[in-house]
Amino acid sequence: MIAIVMTTVDKRGVNVLEQLRDSMMVWRRWIALLCVVTLVAVACGDGNGDDGSGDTAGTTIISERSSDDRDVISTDATPAVEDTPVPLTPQYGGTLVVGLEAETTNGLNPVNAQAAVSGHIVFRALYDTLTIEGTDGEILPNLLESFSSNEDFSEWLFTLPPGIRFHDDTPADATALKRHFEENAKGILTGIVVDDWEVEDIQIVDDLTMKLVLKDSFASLPYLLSSHHGYFGAPSMHDLGQQGAARNPIGTGPFMLDEWIPNEVTRVVRNPNYWRTDAEGRSLPYLDAIEFRPISDSDGRFNGLRSGDLDAVSANTGLRVEEYNEQFKTLWQDEVYKETTFLLLNNSRPPFDNVEFRRALAQCLDVLTFNNVRWDGQAPASGPFSPGTPGYLTDSGYPTYDPAVGSATIARLGIPEVEIGATRDLANLLNAELLAAMWGDCGLNVSITPVDQAELITNAVLGNFTAFIWRQHEAFNLGVERVWWHSKFGHGLALNFGRINNPAIDAALDEAVTTDDLERLRELAEDINRAFADQVHHLWFFHSNWLFATDHNVHGVDNLTLRGGHEHEKVFSGRVFLTEAWIEQ
Repeated sequence: MIAIVMTTVDKRGVNVLEQLRDSMMVWRRWIALLCVVTLVAVACGDGNGDDGSGDTAGTTIISERSSDDRDVISTDATPAVEDTPVPLTPQYGGTLVVGLEAETTNGLNPVNAQAAVSGHIVFRALYDTLTIEGTDGEILPNLLESFSSNEDFSEWLFTLPPGIRFHDDTPADATALKRHFEENAKGILTGIVVDDWEVEDIQIVDDLTMKLVLKDSFASLPYLLSSHHGYFGAPSMHDLGQQGAARNPIGTGPFMLDEWIPNEVTRVVRNPNYWRTDAEGRSLPYLDAIEFRPISDSDGRFNGLRSGDLDAVSANTGLRVEEYNEQFKTLWQDEVYKETTFLLLNNSRPPFDNVEFRRALAQCLDVLTFNNVRWDGQAPASGPFSPGTPGYLTDSGYPTYDPAVGSATIARLGIPEVEIGATRDLANLLNAELLAAMWGDCGLNVSITPVDQAELITNAVLGNFTAFIWRQHEAFNLGVERVWWHSKFGHGLALNFGRINNPAIDAALDEAVTTDDLERLRELAEDINRAFADQVHHLWFFHSNWLFATDHNVHGVDNLTLRGGHEHEKVFSGRVFLTEAWIEQ
């Protein structure tokens, strides 16, 4: 039985109970369909993909999520009593075994790798990012000691701290940093981004300081150095060539590569000369080693953690929330700067090149029911910005559920069928099945093409898809989203995966890289949100629920001691640092 208790009116002002009541008949058919599909893996008894161990006689109350209260689910209204945490002294040693959702395509050199969240977790062990996302929405130095620009953001100074060494004991200095930017400019995908900076010169100012001279303003540049373009690799790694560097990562990070067997394990071991210390001055990292194991099946990762085969897992889930919270230590991302899960549409391919058809698909998508059935009742998204993120709007103008109007439009356009893609993970296939059932009720014949997780990014870059269930766009800085949404990046090897061509979005993104005025950036982001809604470039589901769960004897996940006592965004886009993780023996 499914029992749902919720407020009558959601954040959009929609009467939730009324909309649920209207969709109950079709919902029952979808539930029946899902039960048939899931019989191969789970019992259908409790309706959420769990094994029934959480069944209770009472009504299940799903709490509202906030930045302070993470997905707490209880069987009564009695508030839980939390124990006062006792400070523990970190212990050195041990191997942490981590289950990740995918292998990283193209190896372990960030310049050419196609890394989803799993890849970024591995990279954060091998490399230090030059910058890092702060909790106040500002970008902070991480490996860098400082960065600064001139008034119009066309010249940037980057200064490294003294004494930093790469894994091979070569110096991490200004010469190495210059090489880092040069190699990023050569990368197949990273080069697309660097080309947009219009670099005119890279100058070595002194042993530890480098100047980047641009043709024009680029205020967002430091924000891009917290991810792919910020993983600082050694010149000696790049000397190995593309294939050699892919198998021999050499960074400044807390761990060094010991073994990599693609699709089986990536084992990294402690860097004995790591530069960072914890808040008490103790050397880092604490762990002897980490083994990263790609396990695409979300149930497989959960069961591996429960059985003790894994010590930690990364998950993007709205299901099994209760089981995760009750059985393991859980670290959830805050509400702000969440990625959005959505149906990525190839706007350049028929029939998705037709805005009328895209709008009709949105009108035939009962997002409220979809989220209740598949994602534990998460609030529907109406754009790419999560609540609290600059650009979020309670009403963006995105089409509401109206299957009668959507069906009529589809019939008038004479489009009988569509194809969508989904990864082979059972949860994603079920999502696609539910989507197909909803569109089927509007007269569409929907075929589903299973795709390996590792192929998703490649297909998106090449444009070899029509529609995928996708997650992206934490929108920490609007300028960072430029390569994903601007029409300039929608051709050939495209980072604008949806091949969006919208003059209003382009204009806002062009202005976004010329200013650091947070209020103006918010206004521009809101303009983009409205433009997305007007042209229905993608179909939004919800703002993603990233989780990193561990055994109870694992501590310190995503702790990172920054200069000046600054704090960083935790579980940012699902990414965590394991620099200060340790195992209680």
